[in-house]
Amino acid sequence: DGGKMSKSKGNVVDPYLLAEKFGVDALRFFLLRTFPFGSDGNFSNELLIQTINTDLANDLGNLLSRTTAMVGKYFGGQLPAGCKSWENPERFDTELISMASALRGVYEGHMEAYAPHKALDEVFKVIARANKYIDETMPWALAKDMAANGARLAHVLYNLLEATRICGILLSPFIPASCEKLFAQIGACDGCRTWDSAAQWGSRAETAAVTKGENLFPRVDMDKALAELEAIQAAAAVRISPAR
Repeated sequence: DGGKMSKSKGNVVDPYLLAEKFGVDALRFFLLRTFPFGSDGNFSNELLIQTINTDLANDLGNLLSRTTAMVGKYFGGQLPAGCKSWENPERFDTELISMASALRGVYEGHMEAYAPHKALDEVFKVIARANKYIDETMPWALAKDMAANGARLAHVLYNLLEATRICGILLSPFIPASCEKLFAQIGACDGCRTWDSAAQWGSRAETAAVTKGENLFPRVDMDKALAELEAIQAAAAVRISPAR
């Protein structure tokens, strides 16, 4: 909250408590997303919860959930062969594919410069573009006439799965356990989870099985979580305070 952490002030933060409450992946992600490497950063429970809800639950979580749900609903969990390519791509197809294909190179530059927060910025630009792509392509409208639009719908969903796969690879150093679940849901084989495959659009098999699983990062109720943390921290302060 803008002040130096100090044992005498009693405002230190217990990482074990936060990891138990929100998960190790979420805590690690928050620290590397928020604090420039090697610099001081401002910590607050509110900012931690806001980051989980915005980046992990709303952006990444919704992209994965919506995409896998639509593959299940419209194609029974398996896209048809031939869905990787489309003869006359729309502008937004090209934009998403171009951004996702170039992502690893930009990400690598920031990681080599010890700027993981900037690398994560680039990943979430692609995630935001993929979420926008859903609104632009309107898969639910295409699904109303599968005879006419089924092939187009399959291509749109393949593009979303591929963008999610590439982002998942690059998020793996930050949220490794969660990305393993992500890969399982989108049907990414071992060979298309590698660093090299992050630079290769179309590595995922067209007909790989897709399974809608549990939400990787459920939204956190801000007020409830803050109240629980305050109660836990107050109890801990009482236990460690010197006897009078």
